[in-house]
Amino acid sequence: MKQMKRGHYKEDEFQTTMEKVIAYIVRHRDISVLVGVGVIVGIILLGYFLPRGEQQRPEAEMLHMQAVGLITMGRFQEAEPVLQELSTRYQDTRSGKIGFYYLGVLYYYSGRFDEALQSFDKFLSLQKDSPLLVPAALFGAGCSAEGLKDYKRALTYYEKVVKDKNSSFYYMGMFFLGRVNGLLGNTDKAQEILGELIEQNPPRDIADDAKFYIGYFNK
Repeated sequence: MKQMKRGHYKEDEFQTTMEKVIAYIVRHRDISVLVGVGVIVGIILLGYFLPRGEQQRPEAEMLHMQAVGLITMGRFQEAEPVLQELSTRYQDTRSGKIGFYYLGVLYYYSGRFDEALQSFDKFLSLQKDSPLLVPAALFGAGCSAEGLKDYKRALTYYEKVVKDKNSSFYYMGMFFLGRVNGLLGNTDKAQEILGELIEQNPPRDIADDAKFYIGYFNK
């Protein structure tokens, strides 16, 4: 990965990263689904795509960088209290808002789906206008709701993800939206959504899995 400076992450580099994330998620559809998102999106993207006019404080920035360093080294348990302090004390700052997203990823990673969902929801309540992080948080919230077996709630998040066809999470949102509809017994709707997804020529792994579930729900 190229060396990055704050605010200079290229859109084509983001797209390449997201293709790797998508490939990872499709190949690992279990409770660790967000590990790919946490490691790739969480570390690389957060802090670069929130509006630059957001309030900043040196203390919050220091906690943010400390948390990033710990996560980069895989020291997730040590990062958690740092993120809790960051998000609790400085939630009115850009870094504080990011802290809630990081917490969502770490909680999901450790199987604490209820706390993950609360953290993603908190982030979404504070941050409305990030075209990259908001759909990422919506997707994370949907996965967290699935972890809780609350499939109806998961649908509400995936439905929001797919409203933006230009989002890098659109194809994954469509896939999960179709699959969860099928899990809820809405097999006709699931096949319709997955069929529409295939017609849009998504990445091959997603298309292959969509075809698999169309056949599965057609039994």
